[in-house]
Amino acid sequence: MDRDQIYAKLQASAQSRETLFATLRSLPIDVVGDALHYVPPEYPEVRAHLPAMASSDVQEAWTGSSGYPLLMQSCAFVRNLESNFFRYTGRSIDDTRILDYGCGWGRLIRLMYKFTAPDKIYGCDPWDKSIALCKEAALLGTIEQSEYLPTALPFPEVKFDLIYAFSVFTHLSEQAAHAAMSACRRYIAHDGLMAITVRPRSYWDFHNEVRPRKVDAAELQQRHQMAGYAFSSDGKISIDGQPVYGDASISLEYMERMWPQWSVVGTDAMLQDGFQTIVYLRPA
Repeated sequence: MDRDQIYAKLQASAQSRETLFATLRSLPIDVVGDALHYVPPEYPEVRAHLPAMASSDVQEAWTGSSGYPLLMQSCAFVRNLESNFFRYTGRSIDDTRILDYGCGWGRLIRLMYKFTAPDKIYGCDPWDKSIALCKEAALLGTIEQSEYLPTALPFPEVKFDLIYAFSVFTHLSEQAAHAAMSACRRYIAHDGLMAITVRPRSYWDFHNEVRPRKVDAAELQQRHQMAGYAFSSDGKISIDGQPVYGDASISLEYMERMWPQWSVVGTDAMLQDGFQTIVYLRPA
């Protein structure tokens, strides 16, 4: 990858935001990610049109990783989305209307610029700090604050071809997950696709190896085995006295039984994070 040639190509098309983003869409996804990660100061027109990258501290605080390790994980997930969108819908992901549910500081939204124009890219998150970071970075797209227990999304009348939620349902209480899936169902196109990541039962042993907040792994694994859903609150966020955020694992059987408005059509995995099982769902 010759970065100088890539930046020069972007600079040559930077007479307008529209022409620059059209050039971005002609590049491979890893090149798009690399270009958005850092633009040298000698390309001021490119820098002026693209969102600023979040600081390493922000990246670590939101995801537990930063820099190129995080970028490579992000690109792997996006390639997975692209491949499976075609697999399950028979259509290209290009020029579709896309929602990042739980967008954080916008790391994956940036990569969606590879596929579609910013006016077709949406993001929502219940944490006001996430939305503030997106605005501060001048992230392009329609970015709005949502609710922890949503009954609707902040995008009236919009139907999405693709909704994805990376490392969102890995943290939601059962009540919050039900609310999110019900709300998203109202906003997905009849031939659309939703992708969520969930944790397997085996996650709970790993949790105690890497997290300062310890849990009763055996109890949570048993709960997952018996009910299909295990949740441990981190004690930080509650709505009407009920915890809604922490760590969670969900089985496919649970989804099929408890989310009848959705059909599970497939799963996938990434070596970059073995405890993020990607589940693909379509409207039932």
